[in-house]
Amino acid sequence: MKKAFTMSEVLITIGILGVVIAMTLPALIQKKKEKETAAKLKKVYTTLDQAFMFARNQHGGVENWGLESAGMNANPDEDEITFNNTVRARFWEIMSPYFNTLIKCSKISTGECGSYERYSLDGTHFGNFHPYIVLSDGTSIVGTTVADGSCNAVYGNNKQLQNVCGELMVDLNGANPPNATGKDVFIFYYTKYGVIPVGTEMETHFTFENYCNIGKTAIQNGYGCAGWVIYNENMDYLHCNTLSWKGKHKCK
Repeated sequence: MKKAFTMSEVLITIGILGVVIAMTLPALIQKKKEKETAAKLKKVYTTLDQAFMFARNQHGGVENWGLESAGMNANPDEDEITFNNTVRARFWEIMSPYFNTLIKCSKISTGECGSYERYSLDGTHFGNFHPYIVLSDGTSIVGTTVADGSCNAVYGNNKQLQNVCGELMVDLNGANPPNATGKDVFIFYYTKYGVIPVGTEMETHFTFENYCNIGKTAIQNGYGCAGWVIYNENMDYLHCNTLSWKGKHKCK
């Protein structure tokens, strides 16, 4: 005669399974979200680079777009803000026709063009994001700077990073949280030769080790994450601070 499980044994087993599921399911969901973020970021990278190439073919090199250094001061006065907006307007006048654009924000307003709070990778709050362009897939361009109108800023050890013109900051899901650099907000350089994610192995300015590290506290923490996500296809830096381009590429 076979011995059946008692009701108490069944309940204990179900309880253990419930605990295991409760412990592992959030991690699985988080990993899935991170994979989706990496996939969308790669798509956005392609979109930015293609749009940039079309604009360059039509209007010539960025160094000929009449741009002056703008948006590099973290605390601009009113005159600087006005000047920055003029330069950005010129940039997007040239670039926006080459995007599948849902909304072009002509001024700071409400709705999808409204400002919202911004955070660094470690959660440091610093100011607001202001969308300039909202794409049809919900991605927002929330930052544009001109580092050097001549496109000769040197931020790394290859041809592109030695001819940087400025930066583009994208928020993959618009005003939806977390609105944090390195989580749903990522930065790209536009250069004489195309667009490149910030924080690649050749980077010397916003390096991955110093600007994509959960062990550090800084308003610019997260600036160096885009290159890592695109080329390593993971966001493991959210879970450990022992990663490097020349060392570990995953936490485990």
